[in-house]
Amino acid sequence: MPAVRLTPAELRRALAADGTSLQYQAQVHVPSRSLAGVEAFVRWPHPAFGMIGPSEIVVLVEEGGLHAEFDAWVVGAACAQAQRWRAEGVPLPLVSVNVWAQTMRQGQLGPAVTSALQTSGVPPAMLEIETPPGATADAELATVLELLRRLGVRIASEARAPEDLPSIPVDTVKIPARAVAEIEDGDGRASIGRLAATCRDRGVRVVAEGVETAAQRDALLAVGCEIVQGYLYGPEVSAAEVSALARQPS
Repeated sequence: MPAVRLTPAELRRALAADGTSLQYQAQVHVPSRSLAGVEAFVRWPHPAFGMIGPSEIVVLVEEGGLHAEFDAWVVGAACAQAQRWRAEGVPLPLVSVNVWAQTMRQGQLGPAVTSALQTSGVPPAMLEIETPPGATADAELATVLELLRRLGVRIASEARAPEDLPSIPVDTVKIPARAVAEIEDGDGRASIGRLAATCRDRGVRVVAEGVETAAQRDALLAVGCEIVQGYLYGPEVSAAEVSALARQPS
Protein backbone atom coordinates (compact mmCIF):
# COMPACT_ATOMS: atom_id res chain seq x y z
CA MET A 1 0.00 0.00 0.00
CA PRO A 2 1.81 3.19 -1.17
CA ALA A 3 2.36 5.77 1.58
CA VAL A 4 1.59 8.63 -0.81
CA ARG A 5 -2.13 7.87 -0.45
CA LEU A 6 -1.97 8.80 3.23
CA THR A 7 -1.24 12.15 4.87
CA PRO A 8 0.29 13.21 8.18
CA ALA A 9 -2.99 14.94 9.01
CA GLU A 10 -4.80 11.59 8.83
CA LEU A 11 -2.26 10.02 11.16
CA ARG A 12 -2.57 12.93 13.59
CA ARG A 13 -6.33 12.44 13.70
CA ALA A 14 -5.90 8.70 14.20
CA LEU A 15 -3.52 9.27 17.13
CA ALA A 16 -5.90 11.76 18.74
CA ALA A 17 -8.85 9.37 18.37
CA ASP A 18 -6.98 6.20 19.46
CA GLY A 19 -7.31 4.92 15.91
CA THR A 20 -3.85 3.37 16.06
CA SER A 21 -2.99 0.22 17.98
CA LEU A 22 -0.05 -1.64 19.49
CA GLN A 23 1.21 -5.12 18.82
CA TYR A 24 3.96 -6.81 20.80
CA GLN A 25 6.91 -9.07 20.07
CA ALA A 26 8.02 -11.49 22.76
CA GLN A 27 11.41 -11.39 24.46
CA VAL A 28 12.07 -14.97 25.55
CA HIS A 29 14.37 -16.12 28.35
CA VAL A 30 15.71 -19.23 26.65
CA PRO A 31 16.84 -21.33 29.65
CA SER A 32 13.47 -21.07 31.41
CA ARG A 33 11.42 -20.69 28.20
CA SER A 34 9.53 -17.86 29.88
CA LEU A 35 8.44 -14.42 28.69
CA ALA A 36 11.08 -11.87 29.76
CA GLY A 37 9.24 -8.88 28.32
CA VAL A 38 7.70 -7.53 25.12
CA GLU A 39 8.54 -4.77 22.66
CA ALA A 40 5.68 -2.61 21.41
CA PHE A 41 5.15 -1.82 17.72
CA VAL A 42 2.55 0.55 16.28
CA ARG A 43 0.00 -0.51 13.70
CA TRP A 44 -2.69 1.63 12.07
CA PRO A 45 -5.88 -0.18 11.05
CA HIS A 46 -6.94 2.31 8.37
CA PRO A 47 -10.64 2.16 7.43
CA ALA A 48 -9.89 2.44 3.70
CA PHE A 49 -6.40 1.00 3.20
CA GLY A 50 -6.25 -1.78 5.78
CA MET A 51 -3.44 -2.36 8.25
CA ILE A 52 -0.66 0.21 7.89
CA GLY A 53 2.75 -0.93 9.12
CA PRO A 54 5.77 0.84 10.63
CA SER A 55 7.54 1.80 7.40
CA GLU A 56 4.59 3.87 6.15
CA ILE A 57 3.94 5.30 9.62
CA VAL A 58 7.56 6.42 10.02
CA VAL A 59 7.38 8.37 6.75
CA LEU A 60 4.22 10.17 7.88
CA VAL A 61 5.65 11.00 11.31
CA GLU A 62 8.74 12.54 9.73
CA GLU A 63 6.81 14.40 7.03
CA GLY A 64 4.35 15.85 9.50
CA GLY A 65 6.72 16.49 12.41
CA LEU A 66 4.51 14.26 14.57
CA HIS A 67 7.34 12.88 16.69
CA ALA A 68 6.13 14.20 20.05
CA GLU A 69 2.47 13.36 19.42
CA PHE A 70 3.38 9.90 18.21
CA ASP A 71 5.64 9.12 21.17
CA ALA A 72 3.11 10.45 23.68
CA TRP A 73 0.46 8.13 22.25
CA VAL A 74 2.78 5.10 22.16
CA VAL A 75 4.06 5.57 25.72
CA GLY A 76 0.54 6.21 27.02
CA ALA A 77 -0.93 3.19 25.24
CA ALA A 78 1.92 0.91 26.35
CA CYS A 79 1.59 1.98 29.98
CA ALA A 80 -2.19 1.56 29.93
CA GLN A 81 -1.85 -1.95 28.53
CA ALA A 82 0.90 -2.83 31.02
CA GLN A 83 -1.42 -1.83 33.85
CA ARG A 84 -4.21 -3.96 32.40
CA TRP A 85 -1.86 -6.94 32.31
CA ARG A 86 -0.97 -6.30 35.97
CA ALA A 87 -4.64 -6.13 36.93
CA GLU A 88 -5.23 -9.45 35.13
CA GLY A 89 -2.31 -11.07 36.93
CA VAL A 90 -0.34 -11.59 33.71
CA PRO A 91 3.29 -12.35 34.69
CA LEU A 92 5.02 -9.89 32.37
CA PRO A 93 8.14 -8.08 33.64
CA LEU A 94 8.29 -5.13 31.24
CA VAL A 95 7.13 -3.40 28.06
CA SER A 96 9.74 -1.78 25.83
CA VAL A 97 8.95 1.15 23.53
CA ASN A 98 11.06 3.03 21.00
CA VAL A 99 11.11 6.85 20.95
CA TRP A 100 12.28 9.56 18.57
CA ALA A 101 15.31 11.76 19.25
CA GLN A 102 13.23 14.75 18.13
CA THR A 103 10.78 14.20 21.00
CA MET A 104 13.68 14.20 23.44
CA ARG A 105 15.20 17.37 21.98
CA GLN A 106 11.87 19.18 22.18
CA GLY A 107 11.65 18.42 25.90
CA GLN A 108 8.47 16.41 25.34
CA LEU A 109 9.53 12.91 26.37
CA GLY A 110 9.80 13.51 30.10
CA PRO A 111 6.30 15.03 30.40
CA ALA A 112 4.82 12.29 28.19
CA VAL A 113 6.34 9.52 30.32
CA THR A 114 5.38 11.19 33.59
CA SER A 115 1.79 11.67 32.42
CA ALA A 116 1.53 8.08 31.17
CA LEU A 117 2.84 6.65 34.44
CA GLN A 118 0.52 8.81 36.56
CA THR A 119 -2.54 8.14 34.41
CA SER A 120 -2.02 4.39 34.18
CA GLY A 121 -0.63 3.73 37.65
CA VAL A 122 1.86 1.25 36.21
CA PRO A 123 5.16 0.91 38.13
CA PRO A 124 7.92 2.89 36.35
CA ALA A 125 10.18 -0.18 36.26
CA MET A 126 7.69 -1.95 33.98
CA LEU A 127 8.32 0.66 31.26
CA GLU A 128 11.51 0.48 29.22
CA ILE A 129 12.48 3.26 26.83
CA GLU A 130 14.66 2.12 23.95
CA THR A 131 16.90 4.99 22.91
CA PRO A 132 17.36 6.20 19.35
CA PRO A 133 20.78 5.42 17.80
CA GLY A 134 23.47 7.69 19.21
CA ALA A 135 21.29 9.11 21.96
CA THR A 136 23.51 8.01 24.84
CA ALA A 137 26.52 9.73 23.23
CA ASP A 138 24.62 13.04 22.85
CA ALA A 139 24.96 15.15 26.00
CA GLU A 140 21.52 16.75 25.62
CA LEU A 141 19.74 13.46 25.07
CA ALA A 142 21.75 11.65 27.74
CA THR A 143 20.50 14.20 30.27
CA VAL A 144 16.90 13.35 29.34
CA LEU A 145 17.62 9.63 29.73
CA GLU A 146 19.21 10.14 33.14
CA LEU A 147 16.12 12.08 34.28
CA LEU A 148 13.88 9.22 33.12
CA ARG A 149 16.05 6.71 34.92
CA ARG A 150 15.70 8.71 38.13
CA LEU A 151 11.94 8.33 37.72
CA GLY A 152 12.51 4.58 37.85
CA VAL A 153 11.99 3.99 34.11
CA ARG A 154 14.28 1.44 32.47
CA ILE A 155 16.61 2.52 29.64
CA ALA A 156 17.72 0.29 26.76
CA SER A 157 20.54 1.03 24.33
CA GLU A 158 21.96 -0.77 21.30
CA ALA A 159 25.47 -2.29 21.21
CA ARG A 160 27.38 -4.88 19.19
CA ALA A 161 30.55 -5.12 21.28
CA PRO A 162 31.85 -3.87 24.68
CA GLU A 163 33.35 -0.75 23.09
CA ASP A 164 29.85 0.27 21.97
CA LEU A 165 28.49 0.38 25.52
CA PRO A 166 27.27 3.84 26.55
CA SER A 167 29.01 5.92 29.18
CA ILE A 168 25.75 6.51 31.02
CA PRO A 169 24.09 3.68 33.00
CA VAL A 170 21.50 1.62 31.11
CA ASP A 171 19.35 -1.30 32.20
CA THR A 172 19.26 -3.27 28.95
CA VAL A 173 21.61 -3.68 26.01
CA LYS A 174 19.98 -4.69 22.73
CA ILE A 175 22.15 -6.61 20.26
CA PRO A 176 20.88 -5.57 16.81
CA ALA A 177 19.73 -8.07 14.22
CA ARG A 178 22.64 -7.29 11.90
CA ALA A 179 25.06 -8.43 14.64
CA VAL A 180 22.97 -11.50 15.47
CA ALA A 181 23.18 -12.48 11.78
CA GLU A 182 26.95 -12.82 12.27
CA ILE A 183 26.78 -14.90 15.48
CA GLU A 184 27.81 -18.08 13.67
CA ASP A 185 30.94 -16.34 12.38
CA GLY A 186 33.97 -16.63 14.69
CA ASP A 187 34.60 -12.89 15.03
CA GLY A 188 30.93 -12.09 15.47
CA ARG A 189 30.53 -14.71 18.16
CA ALA A 190 33.60 -13.43 20.00
CA SER A 191 32.33 -9.82 20.01
CA ILE A 192 28.90 -10.80 21.30
CA GLY A 193 30.48 -13.09 23.90
CA ARG A 194 32.65 -10.26 25.22
CA LEU A 195 29.64 -7.94 25.25
CA ALA A 196 27.49 -10.45 27.15
CA ALA A 197 30.24 -11.02 29.71
CA THR A 198 30.76 -7.29 30.27
CA CYS A 199 27.03 -6.71 30.69
CA ARG A 200 26.76 -9.62 33.10
CA ASP A 201 29.55 -8.11 35.22
CA ARG A 202 27.70 -4.77 35.28
CA GLY A 203 24.32 -6.31 36.03
CA VAL A 204 22.90 -5.21 32.68
CA ARG A 205 20.22 -7.24 30.90
CA VAL A 206 21.07 -8.34 27.33
CA VAL A 207 18.50 -8.97 24.58
CA ALA A 208 19.41 -10.27 21.11
CA GLU A 209 17.09 -8.99 18.38
CA GLY A 210 16.22 -10.50 15.02
CA VAL A 211 16.77 -14.11 16.01
CA GLU A 212 15.39 -16.22 13.18
CA THR A 213 16.94 -19.68 13.53
CA ALA A 214 17.55 -22.24 16.22
CA ALA A 215 21.25 -22.17 15.32
CA GLN A 216 21.42 -18.45 16.09
CA ARG A 217 19.59 -18.97 19.37
CA ASP A 218 21.91 -21.78 20.42
CA ALA A 219 25.03 -19.80 19.49
CA LEU A 220 23.79 -16.82 21.50
CA LEU A 221 23.04 -19.01 24.48
CA ALA A 222 26.51 -20.54 24.26
CA VAL A 223 28.16 -17.12 24.68
CA GLY A 224 25.92 -16.07 27.56
CA CYS A 225 23.05 -14.20 25.87
CA GLU A 226 19.94 -15.77 27.41
CA ILE A 227 17.14 -13.45 26.21
CA VAL A 228 16.23 -13.42 22.52
CA GLN A 229 13.63 -11.72 20.36
CA GLY A 230 12.70 -12.45 16.77
CA TYR A 231 10.68 -14.49 14.32
CA LEU A 232 12.05 -17.77 15.68
CA TYR A 233 9.51 -17.19 18.47
CA GLY A 234 6.92 -15.49 16.30
CA PRO A 235 5.86 -12.11 14.90
CA GLU A 236 4.19 -9.25 16.72
CA VAL A 237 0.91 -10.28 18.35
CA SER A 238 -2.05 -8.65 20.09
CA ALA A 239 -2.26 -7.87 23.79
CA ALA A 240 -4.65 -10.81 24.28
CA GLU A 241 -2.13 -13.17 22.67
CA VAL A 242 0.60 -11.83 24.96
CA SER A 243 -1.61 -12.68 27.95
CA ALA A 244 -1.98 -16.25 26.71
CA LEU A 245 1.76 -16.60 26.02
CA ALA A 246 2.76 -15.25 29.42
CA ARG A 247 0.50 -17.73 31.20
CA GLN A 248 1.89 -20.77 29.38
CA PRO A 249 4.22 -22.93 31.48
CA SER A 250 6.87 -22.62 28.75
